[in-house]
Amino acid sequence: MKRQLCLLALGLLAAAPVGASTRGGADAPVGASTRGGADATQAPPTLRRFVLVAGANRGVEDRPTLRYAESDAERFVAVMRALGGVNAEDVTELRQPRVGELDRALEALKGRVLAARQAAGGARVRTEVFFYYSGHADERGLLLANDRWSYVTLRQHLENVAADVRIGILDACASGAITRPKGGKLRGPFVVDPSSDMRGSAFLASSSADEAAQESERLGASFFTHYLLSGLRGAADLSGDGRVTLNEAYQFAFNETLSRTVGTRGGPQHPVYDITMSGTGEVFLTDLRQLAAGFTVP
Repeated sequence: MKRQLCLLALGLLAAAPVGASTRGGADAPVGASTRGGADATQAPPTLRRFVLVAGANRGVEDRPTLRYAESDAERFVAVMRALGGVNAEDVTELRQPRVGELDRALEALKGRVLAARQAAGGARVRTEVFFYYSGHADERGLLLANDRWSYVTLRQHLENVAADVRIGILDACASGAITRPKGGKLRGPFVVDPSSDMRGSAFLASSSADEAAQESERLGASFFTHYLLSGLRGAADLSGDGRVTLNEAYQFAFNETLSRTVGTRGGPQHPVYDITMSGTGEVFLTDLRQLAAGFTVP
């Protein structure tokens, strides 16, 4: 039996907002990307990734308690540490945070990113930030302990982080509302690897602005987060190169979430995205080639 519950899971990839804004669903045409850097003779920069996750099964008094928000956040961290090149010391995890706690955690994250860049001295270093929130939300923002943290505030916080890339993944009721700033054209998402000079923002949301996000008792997780993480573990590697891009992960999560929710009580759930990026290269979220063991299912 499946229950319809409001849920938000957010993990953000962005940098200084430059270039054209893109948004859309799985039917959006996938944009071509160009590999390479400014100078092929230069050594590629060192990549350092920071992850901030917050899980909240309880949100507001008039909403039911979620079952899998906190465990979804834990699973996101596990995948990024195992396959995303994230070190344990660069992960911050929060449970049932209040607005003030989330504010302070983001301010601390800004400081850690700046410290990492300064510590590198003259060496080339590329920093990427992932913010993932799993809990309640509505069309105006995150719902935390009977308080609301607006999407506008969230975007401003993340834009102020001096990282090359900031990624946001939202899995929540009406979470698609975060993808509705002015402007934008329907195009495919971009992803970047450490050797690229891509800069920009990527927001992924599990449902449109007027839909509920759903959890599945059979999966023991939200539909969107379950299939997003399945994709990052390798199911989304359609190219077969042993790496999963943001584009591949999103397309896989979109297709699976939509197909698996068509017959549920909550109805079809349509993930959306908003991406603002420019530069060259691709963004790879996970690298399956570093696995010590595994198996492949046709």
